Amino acid sequence: MSPGYRRATSSISRRTFRSATGISVVAFACGDDTDAAPPATSSSTTPPGDTEPDTDSDVTDAADAPPSADPVAFAPEDFEALGACVLFPRAAAGPFPTLEQLYRRDVTEGYPGHAMRVGLRVIDQDCRPVSGATVEIWHTDATGDYSSYEDGGNGKDEGQGTTFMRGAQVADDNGIVEFQTIYPGWYPGRAVHIHLRVRVDDALVLTGQVYFDDAYTAEVFTEDAYAANGEPDTLLAADFGADDAANGALLALTPDGGGTTALVNVSIPV
Repeated sequence: MSPGYRRATSSISRRTFRSATGISVVAFACGDDTDAAPPATSSSTTPPGDTEPDTDSDVTDAADAPPSADPVAFAPEDFEALGACVLFPRAAAGPFPTLEQLYRRDVTEGYPGHAMRVGLRVIDQDCRPVSGATVEIWHTDATGDYSSYEDGGNGKDEGQGTTFMRGAQVADDNGIVEFQTIYPGWYPGRAVHIHLRVRVDDALVLTGQVYFDDAYTAEVFTEDAYAANGEPDTLLAADFGADDAANGALLALTPDGGGTTALVNVSIPV
């Protein structure tokens, strides 16, 4: 395994996670979309601006990924009601893309928040699963803070050396990966979202973001971990990602045993 990668396994079983959080999230990845960065400090860890071209320089090649996928509980039929196989909107990698790639399912590192189980199914334009694709996600914690950078966002501002809410998994034979995480917080100027990237073999084939329904977010943000930050200052309709959400990047959110299942198709050009 190349430098910068290390494999990590979750210490939370599926049963423990679901009972503790009650949230399931499923996503399909396809395409790229753009992201505006929050105000950044002068820290040496500040990343390139969001208008910078997306590169593979911050992670090792997908060929160095684990050779097989961790077992997932999601099945193809969980994704069948999500509509046509439309290429997922593309976006820039910013803000604050992953610097150290962690192969792990549970990305929370014990941080508080509304727990989610996130599943992504990678498919091609003909709805065929893309097995062995490497899918990575990153997003803020409940306070709106990204790990790894001094980002100048909401709440606390942990910087270099932190890795919460970042992780990667390898798609199984059905093209599916899953993550255990929490509902993202918000920071000024953006609707609530999760970043993702997809690699097939050595090639980065998709960089994008997935979005959350505003009304659903408002309910989640009444919980203790989010309440101190109040409501987001930017709803989806005012975010530049609104068009992307309308074109396949909006998570389908369903309450599930006190939590949530979120589903989205991610179709890639292969």
